[in-house]
Amino acid sequence: MTAITEGDIAGLVGVYGYVFSVLGLTWILRHRLAQPRKLIHVLAGGIVFFWWTFDSREVMAGLAAFPFVIILLLATPRSPVRLLRDGPLGLTSEKGHRYGLVMYAVSWTVIAYFMFDNILAASIAVAAMSFGDGMAEAVGHRYGRIVYLRGRTVEGTLAAFACATASVAVLVWFYSEAIGRAEFAPEQPLLFAAAIGAFISVVEAVTPGSIDNLAVPLVTGGYLTTLGV
Repeated sequence: MTAITEGDIAGLVGVYGYVFSVLGLTWILRHRLAQPRKLIHVLAGGIVFFWWTFDSREVMAGLAAFPFVIILLLATPRSPVRLLRDGPLGLTSEKGHRYGLVMYAVSWTVIAYFMFDNILAASIAVAAMSFGDGMAEAVGHRYGRIVYLRGRTVEGTLAAFACATASVAVLVWFYSEAIGRAEFAPEQPLLFAAAIGAFISVVEAVTPGSIDNLAVPLVTGGYLTTLGV
């Protein structure tokens, strides 16, 4: 049985504290937001800044990530648990996918377990889902005018590229410079960030919206692993 270390406890406190803070903020702003779930989708990506404290993949995947798969399933419209169904996690929008956040949690769990030893690549994969894909949909729905593929818009894709590039640049700095926990440090971090941002925006553009919360992070994680990141 895996022993839980102080680092694991710090990670659990950080992840759960952050996620429930995001839920609280979303609940407070629910009447002002057209898509409350989208705010959760985007802001929840901040969990990547707590991952470095974990010492065990079992704790990170099994206790910090997988429980949200169960919780989010119980918050879907057909859930028998009214408290969760009608609470912050049960917020829905007309354009939202009812199981989108569940897929989000599944991706997070898979990445946390199988990419535990490559924290930078794992964090970028989650950022691809939260910031890249999340902002693409938010901007595309609100400002998108030029449609080019299955409802995808040029404006949304540009937002995905910009946000994914920015998040990759921040993560490279954070993990390789700020806390020195990344084994991979690109010589040209901005060029690397732009290249990965472009890859993420293309994957997001060609992936059907019903599975993008699974496909975008897992494909990105696999691609980064192949590159040796």
